[in-house]
Amino acid sequence: MRILVSGGGIAGLTCAIELKRRGFDPLVIEREKGLRAEGYMMDFFGSGWDVAGRIGLTERLRAVRYPIDTVEFVDTDGRPYAQFPVDRVRQALGGHYVYLRRPDLERILAERARAVGVEIRYDASLAELDDHGDRVHARFADGGEDDFALVFGADGVHSRVRDLVFGPETQFARFLGLYVAAFHVPAMGFSIGHKVKLYEETNHFAFLYPLSDTRLDATFAFRRAEMKIPHNDRIGFLREEMRDAGWITKDVIAAYNGEEPVYFDSVTQIVMQQWHKGRVALIGDACGCLTLLAGQGSHMAMAGAYVLAQELARHEDHAAAFAAYQRFIKPAVEKRQKSALQFVGLFVPSKDSREWLRRLVIRLFFCEPLLTLGMRFFGAKSILVGRVD
Repeated sequence: MRILVSGGGIAGLTCAIELKRRGFDPLVIEREKGLRAEGYMMDFFGSGWDVAGRIGLTERLRAVRYPIDTVEFVDTDGRPYAQFPVDRVRQALGGHYVYLRRPDLERILAERARAVGVEIRYDASLAELDDHGDRVHARFADGGEDDFALVFGADGVHSRVRDLVFGPETQFARFLGLYVAAFHVPAMGFSIGHKVKLYEETNHFAFLYPLSDTRLDATFAFRRAEMKIPHNDRIGFLREEMRDAGWITKDVIAAYNGEEPVYFDSVTQIVMQQWHKGRVALIGDACGCLTLLAGQGSHMAMAGAYVLAQELARHEDHAAAFAAYQRFIKPAVEKRQKSALQFVGLFVPSKDSREWLRRLVIRLFFCEPLLTLGMRFFGAKSILVGRVD
C-alpha cells in the first residue's frame, strides 16, 4: 500500500518509519529545503521515550549532549531564587529523560527513516488532493501528480493537508494569548555557564540554554493580542516587544547575528472533532496541537504516529484503522489540551500575579519529594503502557 505522508517533522518521520517496518510503502514530502535548524529546547521523556524505545532510538537520543547540569530561576539581577540539578529530574523519571532540541529529534528520525528505506522529498508540497474513494490523487506544487492509497497530514499546526481536506485553519485554531520566539546567539559575554536560566517578568518569560561553550539558545514567550506574525524582521519585532525587559534579555536579542533562522509562532491549539475523512488522516499538531504549555507535543505526536501505523497493520479496512487510532489517542490529547488551558494563565506572569506565591510554587514543584508527583502532570507515564506491538 503506497501512502503519502505530508510533513517531514517528528510525527511524519515516526509514522513513515513504522509504516515501512510494517510492510507499507510511505513517501514523505516536506516543504522545507532540508532538515530544519530552528526550534527550542525540550525535555524528552514519557510517551515519546516509549516510542523511541520501540523503534530503537534511545541510545541515539542519549548520545545528544548539551552542557547542562543545573536549572536556575533568576531575578532581575541574575541572582537565583530557585535552582535544582537536572539529575533530579532524570532520577524522578527513572533515567528515561534527555534534554534535546526539536531539530535533534528530527535529524535522528530522518537518519533512521532513510536507513530503513523511506523516501523523503524535501522542497515539496501539495497543491491539491482529490479523494476518489479507491485512491487519493495528489497534485504537487511543482506540477507533478501521483496516486496514493492513503494520505496522512503530519504537516503541523498550519497543515496544508487539513486546509485542503477539512477546511481553513481558523475554524480549528484556539489561540492562547501567547507567542514564542527562539534563536541562537554567541555565548560570549553571557555568563550562564552549564545552566538553564529562566527569567520572568510581567507578560514575558525568557529561557537561556547553553548549546556549547560558544553558543546558547534563547527562547522567549510573551503575552500579546492575536496579530499577523512578522516574517521579514522577526528580531526587529522582538526587540521592540522586549525593549523594556530586564536582566540580560535585551542584550541577548541584540547579539543575534542573523546566521541562523528564527523560530516564531503563536501558541495555538488545534481542536477538531474528526481527525480523518475518507482516505485522509491527520497526525500530531495537524489535528491536536497541544502547544509548549503542555510540554508533551513531540511525545504525543510520536505516540499518535506509532498508533496510526499499528492500527493500519491490524485492520484490513483503513476506515476501521483510522477510527481505532482516533479512539485511542484523541482522549489523551484532549486531556492535555485542557491542562494547557488551565496552565496558560500561570505560565507567563501577569500584572495580577503575586511574585512571592509564584516563587514559592516553583520551589515546591522542583523539591525532591514533590518532583515525581509533579512530573505526572507533564506526562511522565507513557500512554502506550500495556499496548503490545
